[in-house]
Amino acid sequence: METIAAISTPLGAGAIGIVRLSGEQSLRIALRFFHCSGVEREEDVTPNVLRLGSFVGGNIREKCMMVYFRAPKSYTGEDIVEFQLHGGAYLVERVLEALIGAGAKMAAPGEFTRRAFLNGKVTLDEAEGVAQLINAESEAELREAYSLMSGRFHARIDELISELTKVLSTLEASLDYPEEMEEETDDAIRRAEVVREKMQALLSSFRTGKLIKNGITVAIVGKTNVGKSSLLNSVLGYSRAIVTDVHGTTRDVIEQSMVHKGVKINFQDTAGLRTTRDLVENIGIERSLQAARGADIVLYVMESNRDLDETEYSEIRGFSKRIILVNNKIDVYGNASSGVNVSAKTGEGVEVLLDEIVRAALGEKRAADSLTEERHADCLRRALKSLEEALSSCGSAASECVLVDFRESINALYEIGGGNATESIINDVFSRFCVGK
Repeated sequence: METIAAISTPLGAGAIGIVRLSGEQSLRIALRFFHCSGVEREEDVTPNVLRLGSFVGGNIREKCMMVYFRAPKSYTGEDIVEFQLHGGAYLVERVLEALIGAGAKMAAPGEFTRRAFLNGKVTLDEAEGVAQLINAESEAELREAYSLMSGRFHARIDELISELTKVLSTLEASLDYPEEMEEETDDAIRRAEVVREKMQALLSSFRTGKLIKNGITVAIVGKTNVGKSSLLNSVLGYSRAIVTDVHGTTRDVIEQSMVHKGVKINFQDTAGLRTTRDLVENIGIERSLQAARGADIVLYVMESNRDLDETEYSEIRGFSKRIILVNNKIDVYGNASSGVNVSAKTGEGVEVLLDEIVRAALGEKRAADSLTEERHADCLRRALKSLEEALSSCGSAASECVLVDFRESINALYEIGGGNATESIINDVFSRFCVGK
């Protein structure tokens, strides 16, 4: 494959900018520009040693560091050279231009990690963990990204594949010796049933995994002037939404995210619910209801001294969302007997409310290494469907048909790590990476 090059750090002013090469010609191209005492030929460069020297090319005279990683002991499995330069955007772009002019090709998004996958350095799901790690915005996301990237999740899938492969081998052998292997066949079916339970448990963690990856979406709804915008400001710790005594101040959905105890929460402040002839406000109210329909959690806010509006509340309940009743203005009216009591003005009860949001969305005990990727969930659904069909057909369908279902289940699991994955699936995974990774 051609030698590729890219800037691997964000563009902009910074302490360090890194330009990376990968491919057979990496060191040869690098030494056209890098000058260092004691280095005259490629053989003089010791792998994995950071060297101080100068990058000289065109009008560039840059004092920098260079490190060489020899294949296959590198990130991509190919020869890699990295230049650590002063972090000016103009400088690193000129260095990249010089390397491309010397024969390197501009790397496509995710091409370094794609080569790592093609060279067997990472599985496809581990590569997706790299992307998750880069994009993580909370401790919980970071933890799940490490699970993917480190191979812990892949080890769970490998265990399922291994068990089903043993089951398949036993059933294939029993075709020739059905009577002699009756006991082994029964044991293999029981082990397949255990695998089914593990698949079901892993799939059930997908709801939690999605919330960890994308954040918990929380819609703040209620009548006008109950303190919804004030509550948003109190939660965030700064004034994000306009607050006045005028009814209908908020006319659109205001979105803002924050992190609470390592979990990202996406808040949506909405227009107050009421009957009005104002066309613009009515549009805002409809958007409020849309936000409630699409949210993971709905905070129904009311003043702590008021009774629940059953008509309005029943409409919200019809969205089949988890609803948390929030009694605001307890600094004025005191606590209510049910729901979460808060004061958006003083901040009292806000921490309790945030804890309740996380608990309501994720539960008290969160499964380690949750399923976070839709692609993985799709593979598991197909694997589980085939396995269930195999188990339900045992004893009633032709043995060869049952074996086909077991093989399809195994193949669907293999796809998670990249085995049997189509070119379009692989392209889609790496298209979501940034250039330089």
